[in-house]
Amino acid sequence: MIVQEEWVSIATAPDVVVRYLTEPSLMNQWRSPLITFEPIEGELMTLGSSYMMRLKSLALAGATYHVVERDDQHILLKMSGLWEGQELWRWFVDGSRVVLQNRVEYEVANESLRVFVVGIGRFMAELDMRIQLFRLRELIEGSATSRSASSRSPQRVVVEE
Repeated sequence: MIVQEEWVSIATAPDVVVRYLTEPSLMNQWRSPLITFEPIEGELMTLGSSYMMRLKSLALAGATYHVVERDDQHILLKMSGLWEGQELWRWFVDGSRVVLQNRVEYEVANESLRVFVVGIGRFMAELDMRIQLFRLRELIEGSATSRSASSRSPQRVVVEE
């Protein structure tokens, strides 16, 4: 099982995060230009809806995503096609911020594609996930130039053994 996970903390309210995760016009502003969404059934990201997610780098090959769970704290999608698994979008309030998790767990049955995914594809997907979440935070909070330097500085957590 391949697992990829990224987190971001955004100075906003949960309903704003949900809007950016579910409204196609807002999603298009932060989602990767390397992917396309093709609706199959229902509205994007609504419970029971389906859509095809395709990768431009793989000649638009992709997988079908089905929204199997959705509430006020998460959206869970099942994936079937070239890759099989699930994608989770989960959020929770932390003071004046919303912490957002994007976790993808999947398998690739096609052996030659799996070799690519485990090699360079996985690295590219992780980078793309980070960039998407960075763009999402920038869209919601405003550009880096409009925020103070102190809120932009990296935060380091030191863990002692």
